[in-house]
Amino acid sequence: MLEILIIALIVSFLTTILTVPWLIQKLTEKGFVGVDQNKFQKPTIPEMGGLAVVIGFIAGVSTFLVINKILNGDEFPILAAPLLAVVGAALTGIMDDLFGLRQRIKAVIPFLFAIPIGVYVMDKTQLSFIFFTVDFGVFMVLIAPFGVTCAANAGNMLEGFNGLGTGLGIIITITLIALSMFFDVTDSLLLLFPLLGALIAFLWFNRFPAKIFPGDTLTLFMGATVACAAIMVDLKTIGAILFIPMIIEFFLKLRGHFRGENYGTPDKDGNLSYDKRIESLTHIIMKRRKVNEKQLVWIIWGIEGLLCVVVASLTIFGS
Repeated sequence: MLEILIIALIVSFLTTILTVPWLIQKLTEKGFVGVDQNKFQKPTIPEMGGLAVVIGFIAGVSTFLVINKILNGDEFPILAAPLLAVVGAALTGIMDDLFGLRQRIKAVIPFLFAIPIGVYVMDKTQLSFIFFTVDFGVFMVLIAPFGVTCAANAGNMLEGFNGLGTGLGIIITITLIALSMFFDVTDSLLLLFPLLGALIAFLWFNRFPAKIFPGDTLTLFMGATVACAAIMVDLKTIGAILFIPMIIEFFLKLRGHFRGENYGTPDKDGNLSYDKRIESLTHIIMKRRKVNEKQLVWIIWGIEGLLCVVVASLTIFGS
């Protein structure tokens, strides 16, 4: 199965890396562009690059299903519910990029698409926290899609800098792959391997200086996919912990009623500054030290990476 998953990852990677240049051209021609706010020159960059990741992901999953059916005869109906949820999140992101949805709409649509995964986990009603365990019973049918919705929107919290969200997604995905393989719970890998291949390919174009932005298409899709993978193999609590930086970002943005932006003010040398009210983790970093965009991204990646190492270590050595 691992060999087929690696093939799926490669297909996802290649599909994405071949799709992005075409998307860059077409999105630019159609005027789907945004201003790169953290550059002194304020260049315009094509948006909605997450479409390439969704296409690559679907190609990778499809490849796995076809090859596995031919070689092993397995059909993996278990994928139906999570795939419906991630497609719903991607659809929400696409509509938001095109039309600008209200926050409540961005919560309702992914929730509706994720209800089947709530049905799937109805027999896994317990959530374990650090010092206690709670049995939610039949309410798990609502709690699971609520978790998917929260993760989808949380994936959109820490964005606005070249490669930031994509890199965070890669770090979290690798961590969940490692934990899933350690505990020999492989269902989540059917989502995580194709996701990882697509994200790595997209980062090549989205890293500093970005040639394309991910848009909500990617951030909502990525968050929902990670959440579904964690739910499938009962790593729900660990998945939530890995989103701590995004959760902190949520509460910081809540202070300003979600009207604040992550951006800083760039100077001619590319250094970023911020002197207003703190409403983002990026604001804290820019206030405390002199950084350029690339350095700021690496700092946040480092925070997430350290969190993932700590969580993985405690989980593995404490099992």
